[in-house]
Amino acid sequence: SSSVQNIQNGLADLSLNGANTKLGGQSSKSKKKWRGRVRGGGDKVTDVKAIDKSKSTHHTYQVSFHNIKIKTTVTNAASKLDKWIGNVYKKFHDKLDNLIVGLAIEWRRTRTPDSRNKVAVLQLCASRQCLIFQFLCCDGIPKSLYDFLGNDKITFAGVGIARDAYMLLVDYNLKVARTAQLGSLAAYKLTNTIADYRESQFHRAGLKRLAREVLYKKLPKKKYLELSNWERDFLKDEQVEYLCLDAFVSFQLGMDLINRVSPVHPYENSNEDPSEPEKVEEEKASGSFDIVFGTF
Repeated sequence: SSSVQNIQNGLADLSLNGANTKLGGQSSKSKKKWRGRVRGGGDKVTDVKAIDKSKSTHHTYQVSFHNIKIKTTVTNAASKLDKWIGNVYKKFHDKLDNLIVGLAIEWRRTRTPDSRNKVAVLQLCASRQCLIFQFLCCDGIPKSLYDFLGNDKITFAGVGIARDAYMLLVDYNLKVARTAQLGSLAAYKLTNTIADYRESQFHRAGLKRLAREVLYKKLPKKKYLELSNWERDFLKDEQVEYLCLDAFVSFQLGMDLINRVSPVHPYENSNEDPSEPEKVEEEKASGSFDIVFGTF
């Protein structure tokens, strides 16, 4: 479609190198590490190190993924979120017309399929800067977040991104203006014919598989963490690592796929109705929508 082509053209040359609840009781400058490994052994490919847990408004961490270090901030303070967004605008001021941001959310899972808890955590990642915002113990949602997510020149990339956008809209009236669904985008960019595109398993692929088959990188995804309590005031280090990597790998995949040459065959968007969710592999707790680029 023309809207898809416009987005692709605008993003083709993008390059990004370059409530006052206290957030913890651990000692200042804690250096405790969680080493991410696949169960049953294997090479360490992820790591998290707490840099500073002394602040009442935020904690800072360094998360590593295949030797890439991501500065990660966990906060429940609107002022800190506002500052992070301001820093993104400042750092990428020359790329704001085609900026890509990784986006993910988490919520505490329920045992009943016909109900769910509100979104507890929002993860955003721009390059190697990650922000984790805790909705349920926050002192407010800043206007800057509404403006940031609602900026239709910024592409928010993720697996099941339309589902995430829908939940943010329902729970907090946060509108995500432009999204890139990574599974369907991979199916579009990595096939040569319309038949292969339609039959591609990438449409339903989760983040772990996309990381392996698109980025050629192992991403440990532990089920017990996905099902953990995301409503905690004080997130565990391993939870922080999990949250950060979901957003960072989404960012990396968005950068990789959007900047690939588009195939000859057209893109077909078969499901633009947000009332009809579709299951996504590895994301079992809720549905997703088969949308590559979408707007709400």
